[in-house]
Amino acid sequence: MEYIVYRRFKADGIDGSFNLRYGTLVTERNGFLFAADGRKICAATSENGWEHFRPNTPEGAYRQEVLAALCQWYCKNDCGDDFADEKWPDAENGYWKNRLRTASTERLEKIYFEKFGVIPCMQ
Repeated sequence: MEYIVYRRFKADGIDGSFNLRYGTLVTERNGFLFAADGRKICAATSENGWEHFRPNTPEGAYRQEVLAALCQWYCKNDCGDDFADEKWPDAENGYWKNRLRTASTERLEKIYFEKFGVIPCMQ
């Protein structure tokens, strides 16, 4: 699957230092992201993976926008019991950002509507 850099990645990765500009395409194989030169950057689901890369699809762009808005809202406000284990019975990771990131698009839209009162539109 093809991923795209949505926020510059200038950091050390698994196979060395990287300076990947916004819009750079990378490839996901077996859960890892690879630069065009074949070097392994990071795991797709690592913090670096989430913070700098997204699938290069319309849904990937949409989810990234929705996630960015929700993460900003939760950072400014309290999570309360929104991410309590009983509300996320199938979640493998208890970290609130991970629960948001791995939620279905439909669930993200529902949470977005609860926080902002509108359904986000896909552009």
